[in-house]
Amino acid sequence: MHKLSKCQKPAQYISSNSKATEIIHGIGTTTIRFSQNNIVEGTAISHTEGSDEIQINETGIYQVSYQLFGVQNVVGTFNFNAILSVNNEPLQDTFNQSPVIRNSTDNRMTLTSTVILRLQAGDVFRLNGVSIEDIVYDNARIDIEKIA
Repeated sequence: MHKLSKCQKPAQYISSNSKATEIIHGIGTTTIRFSQNNIVEGTAISHTEGSDEIQINETGIYQVSYQLFGVQNVVGTFNFNAILSVNNEPLQDTFNQSPVIRNSTDNRMTLTSTVILRLQAGDVFRLNGVSIEDIVYDNARIDIEKIA
């Protein structure tokens, strides 16, 4: 059994995903609901399955990584973006823009990003899809770790 030294703290980590069976779609800003918690370790972060809210329970520095898969089932212009928000305020430096695809029959894209953020106890954190088109977000994953 691995023992922690006096300087080490248990990992504070959560990994959640949304399943393809719970399709989320929308025009404008769409918050992504995570239907399943794969790993929850510690108490710094909490999430209720099926919710779009991730609660920050301890002030600190967090590493956030996500994947957001979007698809549009019509031929035409295809573009969507992702942005993280805290307490319903978009974090503009986390804006992640996909390229614009025109006249394609295979309109699908995965956006990924990793950021490091200083978050406060009581913050409510969300991943959002943003588009002027009706995009289906049928798969997403988020991993959040308190690193300091």
